[in-house]
Amino acid sequence: MNLYDLLNVIGEAKEDFVLEAIETRNRTSTKRISMRRPFLIAAVVAIMLLLVGCAVAYVLRLQDMSVGKETYTQNFDDSGKAIEPIEKERDVLTLFGHSGDPIQQATKEWFDFLETYDPDGALRDNNPDHPEIPNQYEYTYSCYTQEMADKVDEIAEKYGLKLLEEGIPFQAWQSDIFLEESGIGSLVLPDSGAEITRLSGMFYLPHNFNLETELKLKGMDTKVWLTVIYARKDYFPRDYPGGTDLSLYDQWDYTASDGTALLLALSSKGHGYIIAELSDAMMILSIDGNFSGSAYPTAEEIITKAQLEAVADVFDYSIQPQILDREPVMERLAESDAAHDAETAYEPETYTSFSEVLKSLYVKPDNTAQYAFFDLTGDGIEELLLDFSGDGAIDEWYTAQNGEIQQFWENGIFLCEGWVIEQRSPYPERDEHFYRKADSDTAWMDLDSESQGDRIATLLLHEGKWTYSDPDGTDAQEISQEEAQAIMAQYPRISLDWKPLKNYPLSESQTMQDYWNEKDVRVSDAELLDIYKTYLQDLESMNYSHYRILDINGDGVEDLLLKRENDSLLGNTDYYCLALTYRYGIVTGFASDFYLCEDGVLEHVDTRHAGDLGVEKDGHEFLRCDGLETEVLDFVVYNKSNASWYGDWWDEIPITEEEANAILAKYPRIDQGMRPISELYN
Repeated sequence: MNLYDLLNVIGEAKEDFVLEAIETRNRTSTKRISMRRPFLIAAVVAIMLLLVGCAVAYVLRLQDMSVGKETYTQNFDDSGKAIEPIEKERDVLTLFGHSGDPIQQATKEWFDFLETYDPDGALRDNNPDHPEIPNQYEYTYSCYTQEMADKVDEIAEKYGLKLLEEGIPFQAWQSDIFLEESGIGSLVLPDSGAEITRLSGMFYLPHNFNLETELKLKGMDTKVWLTVIYARKDYFPRDYPGGTDLSLYDQWDYTASDGTALLLALSSKGHGYIIAELSDAMMILSIDGNFSGSAYPTAEEIITKAQLEAVADVFDYSIQPQILDREPVMERLAESDAAHDAETAYEPETYTSFSEVLKSLYVKPDNTAQYAFFDLTGDGIEELLLDFSGDGAIDEWYTAQNGEIQQFWENGIFLCEGWVIEQRSPYPERDEHFYRKADSDTAWMDLDSESQGDRIATLLLHEGKWTYSDPDGTDAQEISQEEAQAIMAQYPRISLDWKPLKNYPLSESQTMQDYWNEKDVRVSDAELLDIYKTYLQDLESMNYSHYRILDINGDGVEDLLLKRENDSLLGNTDYYCLALTYRYGIVTGFASDFYLCEDGVLEHVDTRHAGDLGVEKDGHEFLRCDGLETEVLDFVVYNKSNASWYGDWWDEIPITEEEANAILAKYPRIDQGMRPISELYN
């Protein structure tokens, strides 16, 4: 009910009397007024209170979007420390409907159906396409049985909602096509100065869309990632309600710069919502405002309310996507894909000798890499094997066929007796041994195919425990270290004659080391700056914002240290993302993600999650660069779950807090000396 309706109900009250009554109330006068005036004043007060009451009753909150409750277990406090598990309850939200409207009711019924239908996934299969189910149901509403598709129809009919069609995907290089064909033109206001980049997502005909994008605000050297969702109220949305602890959110009303009334919400974890309820649609912005990389950010590491409001002010909430003509749009997208593929197509070089291959692969020294020769194919001709890490595992191998060199990738395998192949885990924290038997008729020719040969067994050492899995990869059981060693002893590795790559004879008179030495020509400072500038021009999309020129690896060449344009609104990311130098005739990187410390030490800070419960750990690695080689000086890890310090990621080297603090104190950070990248070009 609005003010006009209330005045009509009162009857004798007129608008001029209301205005006069308000003026009278605001004056301090001893003049007598008629008996009618107090009644009018009382009526006005009642009207105002009633209006306030109406406003309160219809204020949108996330609680209004709940379609149910779910329980979960809290295992860590706000700092990441492990606590006694607490069973808690949180809301399951849909952002497309509220307060019992048709969409909320339909979403709740669909959610309740999915909670009890095929809970163990027994009806699912690995088939990426079910021809018997129309794409509209399979891809838009994720139906994998006809019963699910029938349920979608039933719910939509029950609540008077129409169904969305199959979505049209738009890649980042096709954002212009999406904005043109949808008639939107731009998601932000024309005078906002905001910039939308990397726009991609899905358009669900006739009107709905889900987009991922990056936003840069005017006057701020910053960017923020967000999801933009537009959903019409008369269509059954493609919705996947998720559990949300609303106690973590601060919610408030906000009026955007264009006058649109919004609901803003910000959690203590840095996730933000900007929700606009339009006359015929909902427009939702979901903001990733946690810039720490941690699941337990501090208040200084998340987006602020003022920054969230700044994001809200730049968007255009009056957009109304027009209906696309699918066939012409798909043709435009196909043409765009073809052009993009042609532009980015990789044309592999062809080589006629192993020496040519090695010179193309190793443009700078690698003192760890090894090479060996071995006949893998059984044809009497030896192949070239390469080991990148120096542990004796084959990472790549090359064979000469029909006058050309063919390349194969392995990702770390060992050759064992009896035509057995042992695959290692690519993750250093997982000591995994995966055995399979090759086909002796073709020797190890198909090593790059994991499906080739018969599986034998899998042994895994993880978090100090050995497990054994049978040939089909199931029925894992814990075994002792002695049992694991006995199984591995059944498949002894073949000894290969590994040699340092630097000693590889490219010709009778030149080794790989000779080749590298000849390429290592030094240039003047002016030439070096021109080389760096040219290199950066080819990397414009990387958005580097600050730099410093400083020799941090002690080889006499001034290095280029780069900071990437902030991916946050905070503007406090003060570490360098990359260190470049010019050696061996190329610009090459040798360090990343570091702070500068005293005495030429670099500090690398990393946050990792470990264990089934997602234990969070912060690692501090201190290193010094010597040319292109890196030496680790110290390493400490803080395990948040037990508030303890360690000298490794796996909690096998406990140290005291005093020892950890002493190590951290050894390497105080210095002024990073960052300067705007524009100064480099000037």
